[in-house]
Amino acid sequence: MNRRTFLQHGSRVLAAMPLYSLAKTAVQSIPAAALNRIGITTVCFRERFPATRSKGATAPPDGDLTLLTAPKFIADQLGLHNVEIWSAQFADMSLDYCRQIKSAAAAAGSRIIDIQVDGSENLSDPDASKRAASIVTIKQWMDRAAAVGAPRMRANTGGGPAAAWDVNRTADSFRQLAEYGKTIDVKILIENHVGYSADIDKVVQLAKAVNDPNCRVISDWGNTPSTSAADRLAGLSKLFPYLELVSAKELDFDDQNHHVSYDIVPLIKATEASGFRGIYSIEFYSNRPPRDVVAAAKDMAQTIAANISRA
Repeated sequence: MNRRTFLQHGSRVLAAMPLYSLAKTAVQSIPAAALNRIGITTVCFRERFPATRSKGATAPPDGDLTLLTAPKFIADQLGLHNVEIWSAQFADMSLDYCRQIKSAAAAAGSRIIDIQVDGSENLSDPDASKRAASIVTIKQWMDRAAAVGAPRMRANTGGGPAAAWDVNRTADSFRQLAEYGKTIDVKILIENHVGYSADIDKVVQLAKAVNDPNCRVISDWGNTPSTSAADRLAGLSKLFPYLELVSAKELDFDDQNHHVSYDIVPLIKATEASGFRGIYSIEFYSNRPPRDVVAAAKDMAQTIAANISRA
């Protein structure tokens, strides 16, 4: 399930609701240089946000999160200070609210590294007027990214019939966004995610066509159709030349809170071997999430730290 499907249809009632650790200790054994390269998205804590909680689910006993309280929660529970935030969890669209998010992150010694934007916009729409309207909306989100202090923002390509895909049309949209981003110091990112961009080859085509250093790519480990480790790595490696951020996603977990979908270590090692020295942003998204999100994130942070360069 992708995030757009969640928004449109609501997630299924999970067989086992996530149980969030109440531990207050941070990940203290990870060197600071490694921690600087690890982050987490608020998508992981969607059951704590009323707007993204599973239909019929109850609030956690220790209270909800907001984008104003999430940075401190993440810093206290995980010792992580790179926070990625999800558009679906914004309580207010004003720039003043965005500046409050920036201040809340700073108060926790943290920073917002990216906004993951999901909505009805279609930057690939054949109708020029509809496409232009989508560009306007995404620019407004880029303004919010600037206000929260995020140097980058993910936008979806939109979609349509396979035969209607026109890389040049979509590239024109992203080229306009890249140019706008230069005026506010925000990069626009393409992710292997939904719509046309669910196809990694289309993401590569698009990045090549835009050909602008202010338009880069997010590699999402979980969003591939691969059924083997080799195929997954081969697909994701196509994104390496354009890589700005890694969505370090784990999918299905067993009852012991262990990730069972694929081994992330080869993905980390290959990404590092490509020369990438950016941030790995932890994400969990599937119908079988970890029972304890904080514990799973701590485990994942340790695995990432053990396999990345600290230079």
